[in-house]
Amino acid sequence: MLPSEEFLPMHVIGDRGHGFSHDGRKIPLHTFLHVNTLTSFQREIISLIFDIDAGPEEFSEAILKIAKHADALKIANWKPNKVDGDAVNRPDHYERFPIEPTFFIMENQINWCLGNVLKYLCRFPFKNGVEDLRKAQRYLGMYVRFLDRKEDWSR
Repeated sequence: MLPSEEFLPMHVIGDRGHGFSHDGRKIPLHTFLHVNTLTSFQREIISLIFDIDAGPEEFSEAILKIAKHADALKIANWKPNKVDGDAVNRPDHYERFPIEPTFFIMENQINWCLGNVLKYLCRFPFKNGVEDLRKAQRYLGMYVRFLDRKEDWSR
């Protein structure tokens, strides 16, 4: 068995709070990062957000890094590498991952906001590009406001 720090921190776990899915499985973050082909930027941000000691400081740092990356891509007129296919049942922007982000999110009962951050970070090169990075940034900001108990956290 792997040491507990190999798994996701408790603050990213969903409602049950025990960190295990209905059948007791839990996928370590390092496994998700290892088997999936991700850019160094994606790995850096995902590792920063889902680190065992991550908190509002790291989330704010990630928000800034996402913004800078999105701005640089926009200036460079970068476009995602979209592939046509079954966008509903087997979308290419997820199908390419051995561990699909949705599977990882659900199996680990990750908080809804952070799950969306992971989803958008993983798919941005293959679906909506800079728009997906802005969405990831927005959901991470919402999560920080939620942790700060701001009344308008979802705005």
